[in-house]
Amino acid sequence: MCFTIISYTDWICGYRQNTGTHQVACIRRTCRLSDVHSERNDGHDCNVEGCTGPTVEEQHLVMERRRDVCAECREHGRGPGQHPGALAARRAANGTNGAINYRHIAGPGDDVPDW
Repeated sequence: MCFTIISYTDWICGYRQNTGTHQVACIRRTCRLSDVHSERNDGHDCNVEGCTGPTVEEQHLVMERRRDVCAECREHGRGPGQHPGALAARRAANGTNGAINYRHIAGPGDDVPDW
């Protein structure tokens, strides 16, 4: 199944910045979104072969955590956890607004504070 990775940077002020969207192709013949899937005239039947549908899964990954505040908070003199909307995000389950499940990527020696 093909999917989309949406990457983010978390700032210590509580701002979560979208840093990009990346398409990942599974390269499976039975995935209708894959470049190698084709509706051929040689008897290929998506229903028989179990081809996956047109939905694309999204993975929301926090790729980097910054120990400084974002530019907007720096300009207004705000500190850690003071970005507008940060308090509401902290109150929600898993640090999200309930709609998106963010996953954090960190290497084995990374100092990842829990803010």
